[in-house]
Amino acid sequence: MIGVIADDVTGATDVAAALSRAGLRTLLSLTTELEPGEVEADAIVIGLKTRSIPVADAVAQSLAALAALRAAGAECAYFKYCSTFDSTPEGNIGPVSEALAAELGAALVVTTPAAPLHGRTVTGGRLFVGGVPLDETHMREHPVTPMRDSSVPRLLAPQLAGEVGLLPLEVVRAGAAAVRDAVAAAEASGVVQLVADAAEDADLEVIAEAIDGAPLVAGSAGLVGALARRRPASGRSASAPPAGRTAIIAGSCSRRTLEQIDRFQRSGAPSYRLRAERGDTAEGLAAGALAWWDAHSGDRSALIYSSSPAAERDAEFPEAGELYERTAGLIAEGLAARGVQRLLVAGGETSGEVVRALRMGTAVVGEEAALGAPWIHDPHRSLHLVLKSGNFGEPGFFVDVAEAGAGE
Repeated sequence: MIGVIADDVTGATDVAAALSRAGLRTLLSLTTELEPGEVEADAIVIGLKTRSIPVADAVAQSLAALAALRAAGAECAYFKYCSTFDSTPEGNIGPVSEALAAELGAALVVTTPAAPLHGRTVTGGRLFVGGVPLDETHMREHPVTPMRDSSVPRLLAPQLAGEVGLLPLEVVRAGAAAVRDAVAAAEASGVVQLVADAAEDADLEVIAEAIDGAPLVAGSAGLVGALARRRPASGRSASAPPAGRTAIIAGSCSRRTLEQIDRFQRSGAPSYRLRAERGDTAEGLAAGALAWWDAHSGDRSALIYSSSPAAERDAEFPEAGELYERTAGLIAEGLAARGVQRLLVAGGETSGEVVRALRMGTAVVGEEAALGAPWIHDPHRSLHLVLKSGNFGEPGFFVDVAEAGAGE
């Protein structure tokens, strides 16, 4: 069994989709407390919310997730982080992977954020998004984890006690045997994290062949998907959500989510923007949004959002982001209480707060609404959710999901 620890819930759904796509029976858990009888799976993904919390807390929660996965029978562990390497100079990617490696006795961890399926590639250690260096993309101005460098080894090195090495593309393309030799040589020289180049899915397949069976691997959904494809497919259930009105909650400020909001609004669908001012409470903001939702009752899908371009964010009100997250959780609670069965949430931090507010435990992975963004079903209630990374989906994604619900 493959056990995956994801540092946010949208990352968890992304990797769960990759495992399910490979034909593995995949369980998605949003808690480290796996219930007996819920572990009949080829892969278990535990989605945490550790990407931007204090390092010590992220390490503690990740180790708890590892213990739960090992108790459930996982033979190998995978630490899943974002394909845009969302991290601060202090962590949390390095410290978490280092702690997991120490717990598992792994002297060296092969790691790569490459996910060519999503347009993320690594060449010469540099991370590219759609062919553009990471530090030249919108991620440069990310409000929580601004990425001002595209060199993964340089980003990772300050976060680790040990040395970071590079597995160059020419070695990867020399084949699995060459990769195994390079990994062994790096470990012998004291390297603790080896960043692997990968520009195509075929590169990930070679790396997976070379390191299959390693106690710990780290990266985006790309490499774990290649590892999953090396396992026998045992079948999967890809259930679809029911037809009906879709509620969309958007908190991501990524360029792609802003495009999706714009496309949704231009389609003529109703939308409501959350605008927080000093002194506002999450309860008050949520009450206003839910009153608006009630006033627009009917069968039309609708959007509630706090997303905004960088130029519109108030630098004098930095706590607004956290306020919006708490508000999103309260709104999701209110929508679920009103019988909403289809909920699309955009943004990792926003999704994490929604999951916490809804007190979700285990979810069943269904069909993908977009690549890497599957529907998940809370088996304890009639609620189907898409938890979407801010960067995922085409510009018309919100419109497409809304129209699919109306036409099913």
